Amino acid sequence: MTSRPHTGASRGELIEVGVIEGKLSPSRLPSGAVPRDSLVRRMSSGRAHRLTLISAPAGFGKTTLLTAWASAASGPVCWVSLDRGDTDPTRFWTHVIAALAGHEPLAGTTSLAALRAHPGDFEAYTLPRLLDEIPREGPELTLVLDDFHLAETPQVASNVAAFLRYRPDRLHLVVATRSDPALGVARLRASGDLLEIRAEDLRFDDRELASFLDGMGVVGLSAEDQRRLAHRTGGWPAPLRLLALLMPDDNRGDFMESLAGGSRTVVDYLTSDVLDLLSADVHEFVLRSSVLERMNASLCDAVLARTGSGAVLAHLERSNFFTSVDATGEWYQLHHLFAEALRLELTRSRPDLVPELHRRAAAWFEASGDLETATTHAIQARDLAMASRLVSQQSQPFVASGRWATVVRWLSDLDWPDARTDPELAFDRAIAAAFRNDVDVTVSWLDVAGTGPPGMIGAMGLPLGFRTDFLRAMVGVNDVSVAEAAGRRALESAPTPAWRGVALAGLGQAQYLRGEYVAAQQSLRRAVGLIPDANPVLLHFAIGNLALAEFTEGSSRHAAPLLDSALERIRSIGQGLTPSGAILNMACGERARADGDARTAVQWFDAAIAMLGPNSRNAWLANAHLLRAAACRTLGDVTGQTRSLDLADAILDRLPDPGALVARSRDLRRRASGPMHHATAFGEQLSGREITVLQLAAAGLTQREIAQQLFISYNTVKSHLKATYRKLGASSRDEAMDRWADLNESGQAPLDPGGHPGDPD
Repeated sequence: MTSRPHTGASRGELIEVGVIEGKLSPSRLPSGAVPRDSLVRRMSSGRAHRLTLISAPAGFGKTTLLTAWASAASGPVCWVSLDRGDTDPTRFWTHVIAALAGHEPLAGTTSLAALRAHPGDFEAYTLPRLLDEIPREGPELTLVLDDFHLAETPQVASNVAAFLRYRPDRLHLVVATRSDPALGVARLRASGDLLEIRAEDLRFDDRELASFLDGMGVVGLSAEDQRRLAHRTGGWPAPLRLLALLMPDDNRGDFMESLAGGSRTVVDYLTSDVLDLLSADVHEFVLRSSVLERMNASLCDAVLARTGSGAVLAHLERSNFFTSVDATGEWYQLHHLFAEALRLELTRSRPDLVPELHRRAAAWFEASGDLETATTHAIQARDLAMASRLVSQQSQPFVASGRWATVVRWLSDLDWPDARTDPELAFDRAIAAAFRNDVDVTVSWLDVAGTGPPGMIGAMGLPLGFRTDFLRAMVGVNDVSVAEAAGRRALESAPTPAWRGVALAGLGQAQYLRGEYVAAQQSLRRAVGLIPDANPVLLHFAIGNLALAEFTEGSSRHAAPLLDSALERIRSIGQGLTPSGAILNMACGERARADGDARTAVQWFDAAIAMLGPNSRNAWLANAHLLRAAACRTLGDVTGQTRSLDLADAILDRLPDPGALVARSRDLRRRASGPMHHATAFGEQLSGREITVLQLAAAGLTQREIAQQLFISYNTVKSHLKATYRKLGASSRDEAMDRWADLNESGQAPLDPGGHPGDPD
């Protein structure tokens, strides 16, 4: 395996996004490992295929073969050892990109940012950038995914299949797993793009068996005895190692006879006879350390409450006792099969000890800065206080890096009764539901969080009472009265001006939904001025709502110029599909409608509806349908308007207090029954703002004078006039005024009289 130069994404960048460097290289080959020259040569021929698949149960030597092949490979090998935490697609691909960055100068330069910005859409955003970072031409490159079964989920498998389908020909993928992955194995086999190594291939033949026994110090066996061993174990390396350890120096005949008629499983031996070979001290060591996925001397000393663990680990590795060590010689790992058997035995024999061992492991990992592993152990220890603190501490940074899947998994694992009534965890569950746009679930978890002490300091270093109030003000849109009251309480208790701005954002949204547009603009303008750029999700929530409130009265002087940068920023941090992202999309739709581009407005509203979930039940979605209905009316699309109103009303009828949305829906329906006039064959009407601009232009004002009078930008005036000329089929101001006069005389003026809140005037 070639050395791993440091190129691509910087080491600091990789550590910042949670890369565990020990996962990016194989363990050392165990001493006395049997040469598998024929299999290594066979794997080397796999470069002619898209995928090399090594599929066999635990204990068949998959990782050992991979390590032997990688150490002899002539070209670069990018290695990732997978674990259960890699079911989070963001963590999975972060480590894959980090592995590739070891040999590809551009790997990670843009794909890491795309992964964080769009964690749920790898194929649309991250994959194209990652493929661009791996040149089509160059030396052959291999990516190894070891223990793929631990990380495989439908989403991870789908992403890997897409990567495999589009990767450059010079990149070869090797996957080691206990069961066939969902990577289109049958299709790859049929097309000749698959090299397979399976359990039957990994079994020791007679020559390898003899070499193995010799390396284990078992000499003097007859050919018949060796055949018995092979038959009893099926040539399976792990049980062969086990039986070699159990082989007595004397009376081997009796031992071989016992094997011939024995019915005990390999796991039975692992948890009884093999452990009997160990001294009491080492026996206790491996039993207790089995709670650890990986271990080093310091960690084992802390978890086992002892000293001298380093010497024990080194002895186990030298003795080939189901223990491997990484390339640095620091981190050790028990063989999966052995560790699983030991955990079963530990749980059976000493159930009371297991939580304490996990608690000590959690404390060690937290002290060493690995909060993610610490959290996993705290949950396994069922230490509610520690788990709650660790989950809350990491929720916000994990949101920023697109790793909600890990937080959701932790919250799912915290499923015992006390954990589900814990106020701090309930707040985290509320945030998770809020980012999924699930208002009802968010509010129900806020109710649980509200049972805790209001002054309890937790996530963000803020009192629990303030946190529940500001979040309820923001997401409690189904009951505007409750949301407004929560916003006012949050405003009174806000600990800093920045958090006062957050409270004002929630209050301003409630005022907008209630139809108090002037008050909403006042609250939201103050919010935008107080919330720092460092809190982009909440800042852009305020900007989006301010824009909506301003557009109801035909104004665009404050928020509209901020929309494009806000939308770009919210997408860049992976929050484009959150309520903040949906509200910004609605605001962009209102801007397009004010600019006379109703068709584009409908597209923005449709995007917001898709983000919020077309089958969800909340006032945000109802508002998006109402805004879309108004845009459809501008287009003369009666069917679209009616459908949007029906969808809005189906939601509003089920909400306890959606504010002024019900009245807005009634007003739109009333006006929908009136005549619709169309200005041109394009089927579009002039907006109120477009007609105002046209009239001022006819009065002789210059474009800059119009901009000053209407408090809009010069470019906006130009856009209004351009849209007006297009809709009227005119090529100049004079021609547009003539067409407009003709339409007025014929009664076909395209202005929809009787503007209403939600339509630009």
